[in-house]
This record gives sequence, structure tokens and C-alpha cells, in this order.
Amino acid sequence: MRCPTGKNSYYSEPEVQEALIRSHIRFLQAAKNYYQCNDCGRFHLTSQGDPNLILNDPEVKARIKREQRAQEWTGH
Repeated sequence: MRCPTGKNSYYSEPEVQEALIRSHIRFLQAAKNYYQCNDCGRFHLTSQGDPNLILNDPEVKARIKREQRAQEWTGH
């Protein structure tokens, strides 16, 4: 089932958290948080509101920086 909003959907909170982290690795204008959709019941990323607390985790911050550097090195 596709969400009527047309947004990418994630089935679980761990899955959307990984997508949130990956958005910070990949994009300058990364998503800030996620929410559970009232239309489809799945999770979506959002650029609205306060940044998710997971992004303050020192291990997550280190991973984001490390993987951003790796992308710069490989040109992706």
C-alpha cells in the first residue's frame, strides 16, 4: 500500500531512524525528524520541527562525519 501523501514510507522506527541518519550523511538539507503518518500508519521523514535526539548521540555524530568523509573521497 502506498501512502496517499506520496512520501517514502518506513515500516518501523529503527528503519526510519536509519533513513534519518542516512539523510544527514547524504544531503546538506537533511531531514530533521520523523513521524508516524495518520493516513498510512507508517513512518515518514520531515524537515519540520526540532531535530530528533538520535542526531545528538556521539556515536551517530561520529558515524555521520565518517561516512560523509568517505563519500567525499569516493565522489558519491
